[in-house]
Amino acid sequence: MTREERAEKWFSNISGAESISIESKIEICDKAAKRMMIIILGLLTLEFILLFVVGGEIFTRVADFLNRISEGGHTGNHSQGLALTGIIVFLPVFIIPLTAAFSYKNNYLKAELAKIVTSRENTAGKESALPSFTKESESDILHFDTLNFKLAIIQVLMYDLHLLKPEFDIYAFADQYKGKNIDTDSDAIIEPAMNFFKEMEIPKNFAPYVEMLYMDGGNDVYMNIIPQWDGEDDSFDLNEITLEELQQFPNLKKANLMSSDFDKVKEVFEAANIAVEPL
Repeated sequence: MTREERAEKWFSNISGAESISIESKIEICDKAAKRMMIIILGLLTLEFILLFVVGGEIFTRVADFLNRISEGGHTGNHSQGLALTGIIVFLPVFIIPLTAAFSYKNNYLKAELAKIVTSRENTAGKESALPSFTKESESDILHFDTLNFKLAIIQVLMYDLHLLKPEFDIYAFADQYKGKNIDTDSDAIIEPAMNFFKEMEIPKNFAPYVEMLYMDGGNDVYMNIIPQWDGEDDSFDLNEITLEELQQFPNLKKANLMSSDFDKVKEVFEAANIAVEPL
């Protein structure tokens, strides 16, 4: 199966997939395949370790069982039967890794498709020149009480719509940083990068451009703060939000959130008439 055929097959049952190019599908599938392999190998390794810890003799018993079956014949049918028996014996070990990997694949494809669609909807009709700011408008800055909400807004304005410039890049930032060396392979928050976003001022003129939020573990803004973040912890969860913050964005109508206290923030989003769903 070629990469093109795989991409078409994997996206065949995903609603809205026809709206993206085959190149985008291939790129997404390549990333998904690598992550699936990591999941399968990781879970298989864990299973074998657990089996060995619980009772290592199980491997000896399985080997003895297969050896007994293999004795007494070398015909084609016998070999096929032996192979089938081996598959049946080891099949339970593969069920969990394969199920987890394919479940992850479907969720990942949907999430990546949603990111592309969100970006397109945000950019639709916005190819006109950026607002020209007077000195008065430059001082008219958006206010944020919640840093993780601000980061979600920056994702849209800087990395999806490319309105906030220059785009922050952790590798270029690390090369120019005058303080302590920055580890760009870090799996923890890089404080100078986080401080950069904390101190960033966003003019209110950009607020109408934000129509949708899609918080995802692979968002560029997060990768520039924790380059090796796996998306599995709550570092960027949106667990607090104020109505005043949301009301600054008159065209924000839909949001998909990472949150470990979704019911709490859901009330605030709904009060602002914004449709909200957990990621």
